[in-house]
Amino acid sequence: MGKTAFLLILLSVFLHAGWNFLSKANRPSKAFFVLANGTVALLTIPFVFIVPVAWGELGWKFWLLLAGSVAFEVIYAIGLAGAYKKQDISIAYPLARALPVLMVALVTLLFGLGAVPEWTAWTGFAVVALGCIILPQSSFGNLKWREFVKSVSGFILLAALGTTGYTVVDKVATAQLMKVAAASKISELGLYLFLMETGVALALLILVLFSGRERVELFRKNLKSPAPYLCGLFSGAAYFLVLAAMGFVDNVSFLQAFRQMSLPVGVILGVVFLHEKLTLPKIIGTVMIVLGLILTVF
Repeated sequence: MGKTAFLLILLSVFLHAGWNFLSKANRPSKAFFVLANGTVALLTIPFVFIVPVAWGELGWKFWLLLAGSVAFEVIYAIGLAGAYKKQDISIAYPLARALPVLMVALVTLLFGLGAVPEWTAWTGFAVVALGCIILPQSSFGNLKWREFVKSVSGFILLAALGTTGYTVVDKVATAQLMKVAAASKISELGLYLFLMETGVALALLILVLFSGRERVELFRKNLKSPAPYLCGLFSGAAYFLVLAAMGFVDNVSFLQAFRQMSLPVGVILGVVFLHEKLTLPKIIGTVMIVLGLILTVF
């Protein structure tokens, strides 16, 4: 990996961990993510004018897939908001990032959506799974299965399911968009991001308007805070830095592997700035998840 790609991915690592930290620090809600996703939508509007698209050739399947992606993104946002209200970021962030890797592998294998993983990937899946079980434990002397179940049940599982869903759907939807678009891959993905983020922001806004508490969150708190806007800015920037870095490497696997460094960064931010407890299982579990993810990439 060259110096340029390294610097781009390094910055994206801190931005990705950063927007999750901002979310956790501000006890996010649906109202919070309306503004965060809306910010990404505003930032990606230029791609509507940059990318020539034969909209009439897209067909109803693309719009159905886009709607499915929006639905899964909404599920993810609700799950992440709930997880960050109830769990430490040093637990919720690694689990919410790692579990979808196992779920996506299972879905793609069951439905024949990709090649059968090689032994290195299966080894990586096993290491990730073991790391997820170890991470939320209070100590190695008192390992309990229910500690893991308690950690992943509810909102973290909801966030992981949402990530799994939109990851699988987006792969098919972006492929269809690229067939009728005439621009660079980055620009085409930017256009798709605009369509998706706009849909997510509008869907969440509808949910917010039907909840008195969420309306209060939106108008009295989040509109006056820079946090959701910074969250959206960091999220969108992290995504495009990864896309930009792809043009400077021969093997994209190196990028995907290095991106996993955002997990220990997120754990460190939670421990240092939010004074979360740092346990040996949390350290070992995080390291195992990172190593397992790197194995699956290669």
